[in-house]
Amino acid sequence: MEKYIYVFGHQNPDTDSICSSIAYAHLKKSLGEKNVIPVRLGKINKETQYALNYFNVEPPIKMDHIKPQVLDMNYYPVHSIYTVDSVKKAWDAMATSEKPMIPILYPNHRLAGVVTISDIAKAYIALTENTVLKDKKTPFVNITAVLEGRIIQGDYPDPYVKGDVYTTATIDKDTKLTKNDIVLTGSSETLIQIAIDTGAGCIIITGVDMDTPDVVIPKNTKCAIMFTECPFFKAVKIISQSIPVENLITNKDVVKFELDEVIDEVKQVMLNSPHRHFPILNKKGQVEGMISKRHILDIKKKRVILVDHNEQSQSALGIEEAEILEVIDHHRIANVDTQIPIHLRAEPVGCAATIIGKIYEEKNVMPPKEIAGLMLSAIISDTLLFKSPTCTSQDRRMAKRLAKIADVNINKYGMDLIAAGTSVKGLSARELLNIDRKVFAINGINIAVSQVNTSDFKTIFDMKDDIKKEMEEDIKKDSLSLAIFMITDLVLGGSEIIAYGDNMPVIERAFNLSQGENSIFLPNVYSRKKQIVPQITKSMQSI
Repeated sequence: MEKYIYVFGHQNPDTDSICSSIAYAHLKKSLGEKNVIPVRLGKINKETQYALNYFNVEPPIKMDHIKPQVLDMNYYPVHSIYTVDSVKKAWDAMATSEKPMIPILYPNHRLAGVVTISDIAKAYIALTENTVLKDKKTPFVNITAVLEGRIIQGDYPDPYVKGDVYTTATIDKDTKLTKNDIVLTGSSETLIQIAIDTGAGCIIITGVDMDTPDVVIPKNTKCAIMFTECPFFKAVKIISQSIPVENLITNKDVVKFELDEVIDEVKQVMLNSPHRHFPILNKKGQVEGMISKRHILDIKKKRVILVDHNEQSQSALGIEEAEILEVIDHHRIANVDTQIPIHLRAEPVGCAATIIGKIYEEKNVMPPKEIAGLMLSAIISDTLLFKSPTCTSQDRRMAKRLAKIADVNINKYGMDLIAAGTSVKGLSARELLNIDRKVFAINGINIAVSQVNTSDFKTIFDMKDDIKKEMEEDIKKDSLSLAIFMITDLVLGGSEIIAYGDNMPVIERAFNLSQGENSIFLPNVYSRKKQIVPQITKSMQSI
């Protein structure tokens, strides 16, 4: 069973989160790591989509949470037993797997039902009539499989058994049968002749050495002849096990689970069920395997690598239940807990992609043009084309190198990228706040800071009432002390700060906001990380 490593950035991902996830997953695979895939925790914004389209890269798949799921259990695979397969084949599969139950599949691999050892035992007692193969619409090939036989001449007239089953002990020389009937006999010439003279459609000769058969078949015999090594009485005993196993399915309303179901929910159902084993299905409804109650104790946590964040409140839902392998970030170190030592790389640069670009260099791996272009896009976005105070000489050096590999002009491409992300027309207040929203835990309280880069102040201020409503809703829903919206305009050269919440005095002290006011323009302020969060932290500590 494949075990993936998921690489992702923060919730409400920006260009750095998406592009760094893709770039680092590519690097890990280049270094020989298997099953590493980039994922995202939210919607892709316009700016990021522009970069993906420009460099022709598919967006990462979206994950809603990182909680343990059924697919994280060490479930066991199952034998593919289909509705037309014989009861004996199902029995043998259960014996091989040492499991008391086996799922039965339709031809499209979807679940038809389950069969237990008890079901087979009960049915075996009842399978005594010589009409049972006909009544249960048994494929003729099932008989060959069950008896481990071989047709050595002729053909049975139909794919399914259409007649009754006899033995030479139940007929005499004058018995006449139909071409659909079947006769089991020993290997003596006399018994074989009696069976053939009945006119049956198939004669099964038992006790034959299949390697060196010493059986005389009369000339001009037209019916089908099958040889089997099974002794006569064993063949009589087990031939009824040729019936399709679907006849034993008594309950099609089976307790089953899908691979993406969360363990916490599955656990309760399993513990309350009288059954011990349960089929698991994929999204197409096809059977992937089986789990038992003991698997609840054997769950492998999802393995993850965090880029562009390290705060639990900004990460995937259920991150506390995952196994964090690495963190690569350019923000403050916060509160993501790990159970084992991990590789942590945090540097005071303007972008996580700058760090990842350095790792490419350190590992002597040349990023492809597309990957270089995405890392360049992340640096341009996070540093606002090098105008943000968070921008360092390392960001500029890395951007120049990546631009050469990606074969783009930094300034031209950078302006086009930023322009693609600054349009806010058609967006709702909720979408605006979620473009780049992070929640910070500072001194024991939660603060949300959303940021949007745009030159269209008018459109946003026309929506101020809706924005206020959504921010106040966030405060209630997420138990926030403050909700802050940061509207950054490169042309005007600063950011407008809008704030609501119970701790407005913190914002008033941090940014000299007049009491009773909820917004202020801050010249030369571009960075949430370096110019907003530190000021709020300092203001709170002065209380």
